[in-house]
Amino acid sequence: MKIKRFNEAEQVDISSERIEEMLDSLKQLSAMLDDKGKSVDSLINELNNYKSDSQKGNDQVDDSVAALQVIKKDLDNSLDKTDTVISNLMNYSEEGRKYLYTENK
Repeated sequence: MKIKRFNEAEQVDISSERIEEMLDSLKQLSAMLDDKGKSVDSLINELNNYKSDSQKGNDQVDDSVAALQVIKKDLDNSLDKTDTVISNLMNYSEEGRKYLYTENK
């Protein structure tokens, strides 16, 4: 018999069909983020050929390269987080619910 604390609600599990649908969407998102990252890399590489030699300031090209580098970093972070979600959902589907972070008492 499972004893439940007063404030513990019943856990509802996600159906395996719904997890597969989510995984398909996330894999498409991951592929798109990867493609966009490659596009941004290509733009950075091209614009690097036109950066100014000035040590005193940035022109529009320099500023654009810097902004694209931030975009690339954000895309890489988003891709990493998407891959984490995919991994977590695949693990949930295969092994069921398990808590990753718990209170230490």
